[in-house]
Order: sequence, then C-alpha cells, then structure tokens
Amino acid sequence: MNRIIIPTITKRGFVEKAKPATNLIVGSTVGLVKSINEDSIGCLLNDNYIRVCVADGHWGKKAAEIIVDHWMKEGLIFPTNNKEAISEVIKIEKKLFKLFGKTNMDPNSDFTPEASFIATQLVGKTLIVVSYGDCRLLTANKGKIKTKLATKETWLGAFSQLGSRNRISVDNGLVFEKVILQENDTVLIFSDGIDQCVYERNTLSDEFLANLTNKETVENTLNSIFSAVFTAGAEDNASLVVLKN
Repeated sequence: MNRIIIPTITKRGFVEKAKPATNLIVGSTVGLVKSINEDSIGCLLNDNYIRVCVADGHWGKKAAEIIVDHWMKEGLIFPTNNKEAISEVIKIEKKLFKLFGKTNMDPNSDFTPEASFIATQLVGKTLIVVSYGDCRLLTANKGKIKTKLATKETWLGAFSQLGSRNRISVDNGLVFEKVILQENDTVLIFSDGIDQCVYERNTLSDEFLANLTNKETVENTLNSIFSAVFTAGAEDNASLVVLKN
C-alpha cells in the first residue's frame, strides 16, 4: 500500500510534487500571492485500485486535511452508488461540525474551516467519482475534452450541516459518477486555483488544459499546466492531479 498526502511544504513559487505511479502525478502550490496553502491532495494505491482526493480549503486548511485523510483510510470501502456516497460524505460533515460547529452559529461572523473536494477511485477502466463543491474534473484524449464533471458553489462544513450561508445540503449538492476510461484517456482533477489563477476569474480554459494532456508523460502535462498558472499570476492556491489510463 502506497499512501501520499501533500502539501508538506509552503513556499511561494514552489510546486510540491509526488509521482506514486508511472501514470499518476500530483502537485500543489501556495502560488505567488498567498502565504498559506489551504489545499490538500491524497493518493492511496495498491494492486487493486488508485484512489485520489483533492480538497480546496476555505477559511483555513483543516477541513481540507480532514476530508483527504478520511478518503485515504486504507480500511475505507469506497462508495459504489449515490446513496453510499451521500452516507459517506455526511459522516465527514458531521465530523467537521463536531470539531468546529455549534447549533447557534452566526452566519456573518462564525467562520469555521470548510472545503470542496473530489474523491476518485480507479479500478480497471472504471473511475468512480464523488464530488461536493467546486473542485474540477475533466477527461481528455488526444488533447480534446471528453467529459467534464458538474460543479456546485458550496463548501462542506458546519454551515452546510446547518443550511446557512446558501450552503447546499449533501443530499442535493453531492455529485456521483462512474466514468469508463478508454485507452490513453487522461484525467485532470484540480482546485479552482488552476483555471482561476487570476483570483476568482476564469483564466485558463478547459480546452487549454485539455490540450496540455497531449504531452508525452503525465509529468510534462503537470509541469506545463503549472507553468501556465505561474505565468498568469498564481494568485490562489493550486492543486492538480494528472492520471492517465
């Protein structure tokens, strides 16, 4: 069993990378402006599956770290349907509320750590996807987009359990999909600091990112994407997974 969680280093302009398999590389950076990296990435690999989680923290990094740690537990049985996925994410939500929340929270001042995330597990050619919030996932082949995952403007945490600040309930906000990958399909999973590297502005298009999957190696793809992020300003934390079938 191979388990990796990053980032462990916070240094502006630096991308911390890990390559746990020839077809998988992950990277995360605090960027060029912020001082704390609130993103988190986890990878868990064995002979049967590749499991990856990307979480984008909000109001601190703890929620992202807790979410990634949950999905990286070796004994966790990954959801196989929407009902199981909702049940698993509600467990995380309750954990976050127990740590940070209270029943009489003031939505205008009681800001506690929360996060959006995508967790995936690849078994054979089947990629199972569990998502809540606005992290991104797309698949590409020959530099062209094949599929894009739906995103929702919400974060998992105390406010989502209370239904405050327009947070969407897990029942309504969770996205569950199964994607059948073809030969040479590339999966990109990333936080919004990749495509919105000018803070909260669409900067790098999905078509541009998909085109960069047409590189010889997953490492070349990751390096090319981060190079574009830094050239554009890297105003937000940015995390990226490149997985090739």
